[in-house]
Amino acid sequence: MSVQPPTDAPPPTGGPDGPPGAGWAPAPLSASGSANYAGMTSTGQPEQSRAAGGTEIARYAPKRTLGPLLIALIGIIVAVLVAYSALRPPTPNPSQSPTPTRTPTPSVTPRDGTPFTVRATGASGVWQIADQRWDDQGLAILVRVTLDDGELTCYFNALPNNGQEVVRGETSGLNPAFPTGPIQTGSTVSGWVYFPIERSNTLVFLRTANQAQISGIEVAG
Repeated sequence: MSVQPPTDAPPPTGGPDGPPGAGWAPAPLSASGSANYAGMTSTGQPEQSRAAGGTEIARYAPKRTLGPLLIALIGIIVAVLVAYSALRPPTPNPSQSPTPTRTPTPSVTPRDGTPFTVRATGASGVWQIADQRWDDQGLAILVRVTLDDGELTCYFNALPNNGQEVVRGETSGLNPAFPTGPIQTGSTVSGWVYFPIERSNTLVFLRTANQAQISGIEVAG
């Protein structure tokens, strides 16, 4: 009996280790499988790991400060102020008023005498009793009158302090006697006048024909 050499057995069909049979098609991927491949990168690492690594790097990155922004803002403000100062018209200085100079008041040389004013005519000036002399019959006085304004014809009365009545002045025997005519503005006249009265303190009045008492000067007795 002869032995036949073994022939190759035909490959199994449709088994788990054999090729797929006719009409075979691959099963579709599941949703989980698609998600797994979508989450992978070209290097085979999950994207979540890379994101975590980027966060770690950003943590040690230098933080941005507001210093440059503040410097730029200050520069803009300074530029605006400089431009405003350059464009603003200069403020005019108030004109200084000249310091008023005081005009010296002319000094008035004081004059001896008693001032007077005639009410009726407005004539004015000063008068004084420059000297006096008592005798047994009465009082003689040296009168000086200076007229500053107007015209004056003057007379004199005496009123003793001993109770006598008013006595009119008379022409004195002493020279010069007081003139009887009018006195003109700017003139000074003088002369003696006599009163026949008893010796005592006496008030002598300057008068006119229309005004009995213009001004009075007391004479000691």
